[in-house]
Amino acid sequence: MIRSVRSDNIINRKREELMKHYRMQDLTVSELQEYLKHNQTIILPYALCEQHGFHLPLDTDIRNAEFCSKALAEKLGCIVAPVLNYTFSGGMLAGTINVKPNTFANLVGEIIESLVLQGFRNIIIIPGHGGSESLLHLKESLRILKWLNPALKDTLILLTQIWDFSPTWTHLFDTQDYHASDAETSLLLHWSPEVVRKDVVMDPPEVAERLRNDPDSFQLRESFTDMKQEIIQTSQRSDVKVGVMGFPERACAETGKKIEEEFVANAAQAIQKAIAVADDARKSGKRIIHEDNDKMKIRSV
Repeated sequence: MIRSVRSDNIINRKREELMKHYRMQDLTVSELQEYLKHNQTIILPYALCEQHGFHLPLDTDIRNAEFCSKALAEKLGCIVAPVLNYTFSGGMLAGTINVKPNTFANLVGEIIESLVLQGFRNIIIIPGHGGSESLLHLKESLRILKWLNPALKDTLILLTQIWDFSPTWTHLFDTQDYHASDAETSLLLHWSPEVVRKDVVMDPPEVAERLRNDPDSFQLRESFTDMKQEIIQTSQRSDVKVGVMGFPERACAETGKKIEEEFVANAAQAIQKAIAVADDARKSGKRIIHEDNDKMKIRSV
């Protein structure tokens, strides 16, 4: 039975009680208002439904974004916004839902503007999908957004890629492990072993080798002329039937656990330092001036 109580009795609930609910959507209006009195940090995960071979589910990136965000939120003592489950992949196998990069980036920008309007000042974006097109569009779009919207001047936005804070995952990149392979399979064996299929299916050896050597080689790029001014046509090569890029047979739950632990420890330390620096800068008005061009190194997962 729902009973009527005074609003101040709800608002005065201890912060520890509120943090039992790490998901923003699990809070009530009054609980979120109370949270914002003490903490203006929120994690915004994004991913998509995408091809991940025949051994991993289509929501692999979504699970990675959600579980990593939960673990990080518990370490930071902050909440997580609902996962944005749409972005751009470029893959064309059944189950991949592509959204144009500019549409995705604009949506993230509008979500951030809404969060800032409510009182959030530190936005931690966690990509579960690492496609270069999405990341490049997002970073440039958010730079322009902050340029044009003075209300975001004091907003700290961190694009926090999981693999950047895990030496284990970075090492796996160096061993030609990119997509639906050792790292991602290990994470799901750690978090959701029941969804990982036992039999690993690969593309023909020559195709699998090509994808390991160049993860962008799933793309077929065509043009009418050799003029650099022409916009080329891109599609997925017809010989890519599975799309695994790496060695999923090497995966194990222990590797997934190690990736999570490294990410949480390293990312939390970096984020806490960044928030402290941003807080001081907001008070002093000091800013770092960047004279060089901003370049971003992208890894595809």
